[in-house]
Amino acid sequence: MTTDSQRAWDMMKKLDFCFLVSNSGDGFRSRPMSSIVMQDEDNIYFLSNASANQLDDITLEPGILLNYGNGSSQFVSTAAIATLSTDRALIKRLWNPGAQAFWPEGADKADVTVICATPHSAEFWDGPSGVVTLAKMAVSFVTGSAPDAGDNKRVSL
Repeated sequence: MTTDSQRAWDMMKKLDFCFLVSNSGDGFRSRPMSSIVMQDEDNIYFLSNASANQLDDITLEPGILLNYGNGSSQFVSTAAIATLSTDRALIKRLWNPGAQAFWPEGADKADVTVICATPHSAEFWDGPSGVVTLAKMAVSFVTGSAPDAGDNKRVSL
């Protein structure tokens, strides 16, 4: 049987892209990033330009938020502590076709830093597809009852 924390990990891996939210000191900043979810390492990795603003943010405040969603029925908000790494072996291990598109010079020469996010908690919403949700909303409107929007859980990771 799948635990709720496993569901959160599975959803993050499936959804892949998220908004990484960091605190710049002047407020929160959010940017879309592709994640490399490695549950067996208790980490979510991101490849980033070594000069990116979020690296300065993380140096000042390592607490980040990762917001995943498919736009209609699955959402995961994950709180994590971030660290930065320029370990070339790690960069090569995480390298993928998407990274090659952003850094065509390759893993050995790219000006890349790894953001290592270690999640400690998550909240997910896992509901039915958009069509099913609309049907449930219509039934709720007619019957005057609240719609079943799916599962909402808070979990430790």
